[in-house]
Amino acid sequence: MDSSIPSVSSFSWIERIALVLGIFEIPLQCDKYFMFQEEDALVGAVGGLNVSVTTLCLGVLYACWISDAAGKRQVRFSPVVFGLPMVAYISIVALSSLAAVKPLLSYFDLALLLQAYAIYFYLANRVRNSVDVAFCVFALAITLAGQSVLIVLLAALGERAIGADYSIGPMVLSVWPDGRPCGTMHSPVLAGSVLAILWLPVVTLSLVIPGRHLRTFLLAASLLGALAILLTQTRGAIVTIALGTVIVAIGLLFRSQLPRWTFAAAAIAALIGAYPMSRVISERITSGDEGSAEARIHLTQIALEMISANPLVGYGAGNCHLAAQTFANQGRYRSEWFFTIHCKYLLVWIENGVFGLLAFLLVLVNSMSYGWSAWRFKDRILAPIGLAFAAAIAGHMVHMAVDVFNSRTQVEILWVVMGISAATFKIALSLKSRKLERTDPEGYSVSGVQARMLRYGT
Repeated sequence: MDSSIPSVSSFSWIERIALVLGIFEIPLQCDKYFMFQEEDALVGAVGGLNVSVTTLCLGVLYACWISDAAGKRQVRFSPVVFGLPMVAYISIVALSSLAAVKPLLSYFDLALLLQAYAIYFYLANRVRNSVDVAFCVFALAITLAGQSVLIVLLAALGERAIGADYSIGPMVLSVWPDGRPCGTMHSPVLAGSVLAILWLPVVTLSLVIPGRHLRTFLLAASLLGALAILLTQTRGAIVTIALGTVIVAIGLLFRSQLPRWTFAAAAIAALIGAYPMSRVISERITSGDEGSAEARIHLTQIALEMISANPLVGYGAGNCHLAAQTFANQGRYRSEWFFTIHCKYLLVWIENGVFGLLAFLLVLVNSMSYGWSAWRFKDRILAPIGLAFAAAIAGHMVHMAVDVFNSRTQVEILWVVMGISAATFKIALSLKSRKLERTDPEGYSVSGVQARMLRYGT
């Protein structure tokens, strides 16, 4: 199956602006927290009810979508992607507040997830054709390029920027005392993880998209992104792009879709990234990491003790640090650094119980299956992008094993990626079903297509 990108997007110009602005703002963090709980936020909890520019853009996007649907007299039937694993996970998070020491923190977690789900639902159902998918990835590229430029500029300032904060309106650009730039995300780990999950779909689209100007921009964004990730020295982010690149490269080679010029581009990228990579090796591997890895050991031990004491129900979303205090005050942990558990999977298990963990894993696996299934349909454009999303989520899951991943930026960017991945699968499935209708109208089974959609969580 080979479908060229259609010439007309289903988005209005207002939706395009709102979509780009909404995604671009997520790492910029132009937001406000209400009922902010500073003490809880300092140890890794979602500290308040967040309202951001993205929140406002979501209102505009849904208003345009409803207006567009209302203005059409005849609408072709299209299955709705609800994402049942997502609904199940959010429901468990809501119920976990019943076990919370401080239910208000659970409500903050729930509010963040509901906004992330609103992003997911819009993208999974409003994106209707290949050009919409390409536009969404273009929005990711703008976000990747914008943050990468800021990180590279901060790194270029050298010692003058170390430990400094630069305020630009509501945004704060920062560099950690160890010299690692953060862009506007206050943490090099957060910055690296966000750039890494954006990077793979962007670089993959640059390999398959027709049009020289768009390809040039996507490649430039990819090169800047790779350099910025190395400058943050985030080992998990480097693993994410390395694992994802291997998966996509093997897939494209297998189908003879990897352009010859990519080998020369890879060599140039390797030369550009040689010095930043050498710094990562010397400062974050061979010379130690100032106890970063060691600190995770005792946090993991605390987590396992907490889980063994209450494996089924959990301690309530957002309440990990409160429930952990009893365990952390034991003699062998009392002098150690205390923070929310640095493993997303253990954190979810502690807060939401074993069923919450299973639902969370199903959310991630289901989203990967969307991308993988789009790859199996062998569409010239959608298949590689679907594979890229599956690989990006797989790499992200590896990084989740060693960090918290509960900030608004990380949560919403992940759900943006999962939403576009779902849309990619849905569009590929629609193209496949239309082809079956044309080639074998009598033998074509609508119920078979619907069953396939239901299998993937619609």
